[in-house]
Amino acid sequence: MGVERRKYVRFLAQDNTFAALRIGFKKVGKIDDISINGLAFSYLSETVGAGSDRHLTQVDIFTSGNNFHLSNVSCKIVYDIQDSTSRKYIDLMTCRCGLKFNEPTKSQSEQLELFIKNYTTEILSS
Repeated sequence: MGVERRKYVRFLAQDNTFAALRIGFKKVGKIDDISINGLAFSYLSETVGAGSDRHLTQVDIFTSGNNFHLSNVSCKIVYDIQDSTSRKYIDLMTCRCGLKFNEPTKSQSEQLELFIKNYTTEILSS
């Protein structure tokens, strides 16, 4: 087992939690895990990382049922890769995108803490 190098504890997200990159909202998917410093989400795509360099962007974090919505959190794409554990569906594959939050506002930080408290299930083990 590898040594966890992350500074912030990551939490597994509930099934009804989603992230949407504001790059034309072309990448929307289920949040896999989240910390106060970033998140990872899975989405379906025809190509891996189409048009996504490691640049600054914004992400919306929300739940189904309109219980929570946090908009325009500045972030950087850390990775955008094909999920090697998934199967390809016809012309679609599951991809995984990792984001690092880029200095969220005080209000956004408070909402992220609220999200972690109310919409995660457990600590992600390394």
